[in-house]
Amino acid sequence: MQTTVLRSGFAVRIDGIDLASPLDDDAFAALRDVWMRYKVAILPGQDLDDAALLAFAARFGPLFVHVQSQLVSSDHPEVMYMVNRDTEAPVKGVLEWHTDQSYTPKPVFGTILYGITIPEKGGETCFADLATAYETLPGDLRDRVDRLTAVYSPVKKGHVRRHSLSAEQLEAIPDVTHPMVRTHPYLDRKALYLSPNHIVAIGDLPEAESDALLAELTAHATREENVYCHSWSPGDLVMWDNTSVMHRRNDFDHAEPRFHKRTGFHLPDELAVPA
Repeated sequence: MQTTVLRSGFAVRIDGIDLASPLDDDAFAALRDVWMRYKVAILPGQDLDDAALLAFAARFGPLFVHVQSQLVSSDHPEVMYMVNRDTEAPVKGVLEWHTDQSYTPKPVFGTILYGITIPEKGGETCFADLATAYETLPGDLRDRVDRLTAVYSPVKKGHVRRHSLSAEQLEAIPDVTHPMVRTHPYLDRKALYLSPNHIVAIGDLPEAESDALLAELTAHATREENVYCHSWSPGDLVMWDNTSVMHRRNDFDHAEPRFHKRTGFHLPDELAVPA
């Protein structure tokens, strides 16, 4: 396993691993440690079917199944197909900053995105390092957010999902409150718990003040030095730690095909609630 750190303490490329062949326990433990330390890991040159993708993901924790069942594979519901040629729910345009499933009581720990068909230009996935963002907050602002909670919702005014949630799906994921600062369950590392696409209120602040604070924190977290943008190649597998990063997708030419597979995994129940 060869590692190349892509930003200072953030995002790592891992070469020399073929995930189509199961890793031995020592190799897997080393990969897991590197991923958690650097928060985003890129493993290029993979050739995986759904079974191999899920076998790898399942070693990290219980597999995640998205509430929008119409977007997942009929054979493997733990795999979501992200296709811009989908007639029902095409992947298109910019997807703004967010943290996966932050609007659930026990959010998904890690997300894995596997690139298969990649447009020539655009469509990068960008990641913001929320641990460094927390560390570099001005002291008074850090003290303030340490004491705050936020309400995370799957539906936020002004933000359109690629496929609307049904009434039954909305009932399954009501709004939830989490702390705005989250401690990593294994590394004791603090990070902002930001998801601008999903935070609808901060504490008991008036709406205008809540929106202004969210904008201030987002601007700080997405400064150039805190962000890594990944330009995809076919066969890239990218995985990220949702306790410590948020991400977004850049726009791309919709005339070109784009196809990714997404899966993810949870923390153990006793560690799954953000704290």
